[in-house]
Amino acid sequence: MLHNLRFATALHIMVLAQLNESDQWLSSDFIASSIQVNPAIVRKEIASLKAAFLLTSKEGKGGGIRIHPENDKITLADIYLSTKQEELVGKFNNPNPNCIVGKHINSKLQDLYQEVDTDIVSRLEKIALADFSKTFN
Repeated sequence: MLHNLRFATALHIMVLAQLNESDQWLSSDFIASSIQVNPAIVRKEIASLKAAFLLTSKEGKGGGIRIHPENDKITLADIYLSTKQEELVGKFNNPNPNCIVGKHINSKLQDLYQEVDTDIVSRLEKIALADFSKTFN
């Protein structure tokens, strides 16, 4: 159900940051090489994660990102919500309003999509980033 590339990218960034036990700052170039994407994409996601207070950063030479020091209880839902610009599911057609199905399908789909999204967030709230990251060791 999670067809959100932004979430996958942000989660990858956050797991790398969580697993970073050194005093090193993780650069966007290093992260981009791990994800195999352009560093500009990584920087865009880092900006969203910083805005959500999930990461902190240091500018300039030797700079990069780390887990925000005041946020030790990050869940996968926090990461998902930081990247969410629109519903993960939820494309609509332009149906015939004179059809018995067509005149109501989009509102019914909207309700369904909202329920699915709520279920996703509820599930992700139960998974701590620290626990998820341990599965990579």
